[in-house]
Amino acid sequence: MKHYIYKIAFLFIFFLISCNDEEPKIEPTNFTTEITDKNKAALIKENLTNFPNSTEISIAVIDNNETAYIGILKKDDLFQIANNKNSVFEIGSITKVFTSILLSDAINKGKASLNETLQEQFNFPLKNGGSIQLSQLANHTSGLPTTPTNYAAAPDFNLMDPFASYTPILLEDYLKNEIVLNNEIGSKFEYSNSGVGLLGYILAKKASKTYENILQETILAPLQMNNSTTELSNINPNLLVSGLDENGNISPNWNFSNTSVAAGGMKSSVTDLEKFIRKNFEDDVVYNLPQTMTYKHDEYQGLGLGWFITGNANYTFLFHSGNTGGYSSAFAIDKKNKKAVVVLSNVTSKNPNFEQINTMCTSLLKYISTK
Repeated sequence: MKHYIYKIAFLFIFFLISCNDEEPKIEPTNFTTEITDKNKAALIKENLTNFPNSTEISIAVIDNNETAYIGILKKDDLFQIANNKNSVFEIGSITKVFTSILLSDAINKGKASLNETLQEQFNFPLKNGGSIQLSQLANHTSGLPTTPTNYAAAPDFNLMDPFASYTPILLEDYLKNEIVLNNEIGSKFEYSNSGVGLLGYILAKKASKTYENILQETILAPLQMNNSTTELSNINPNLLVSGLDENGNISPNWNFSNTSVAAGGMKSSVTDLEKFIRKNFEDDVVYNLPQTMTYKHDEYQGLGLGWFITGNANYTFLFHSGNTGGYSSAFAIDKKNKKAVVVLSNVTSKNPNFEQINTMCTSLLKYISTK
């Protein structure tokens, strides 16, 4: 859920320089010896520095019809192999990709359109930004700030669970009285949790359902993503990996309100996300729309709806990462070659080396796509 400028910069630099409920089963050995492909092992190992004990990382490497799962746990200052392919992690802003697919589905069903305005969704006048389109909420060109100016105004606001208490009443007050745009609508990219949270709230309101309801009905249930949800109460506690702070202490899980959940509220596993990725490989009208470039930084770098699109003349991929208080995650898809990588972890973004989760993901994808 953190700001994305540094993540986009990372991706540009990257191209310039280049099933059970059990606890994880630990094998007391050098984990690299357990990975058949030594190049993959080396790429993973070089991105595992300075993480605390109890760090857990779950990886899926998808190469056409084959998927390799690699689980790692740091115990007694050593990284060891772990069976955690079904373990559940908070995936943070990766949720935004799912929200864009929900928008695409609503469009496909004739229940929404990309150019609908923000003002059309509410029966009171907005102080500002009424002409923002739904597409601009999805691709971060709305001009809305990263978070609403009043998101910490709730009496029960808790910095350790910052999105749990942002109610529809606070959102309405923000739209009526406080909304100020950082940029001219549609003119500039600025990563906005508030914009995508608002988009999900609008989609749920249109359907007269909760975001969790439409997410389950539209994506998770059809793909049998049975361990994916936005609600902690739906998760088998034996599968949930505890988030960590920068010192390796357990960090509390985040909760989300109806107005914020679409921006970062999902929890999932690499086995579930593998199913989602394979759906994105298909030529499916609902999944294709979010993958289409809607805002360009240059010929090969830009945004679809939800997806970041990055690459060069020879190699382009879809990317998103996510962070919450105790977790970092990333996934990247090379649709042309039907290859992808998912990396889920309980590495906090407060860890100075958390970007290694992104680097691990994109380096592994580049390796399997260009070898």
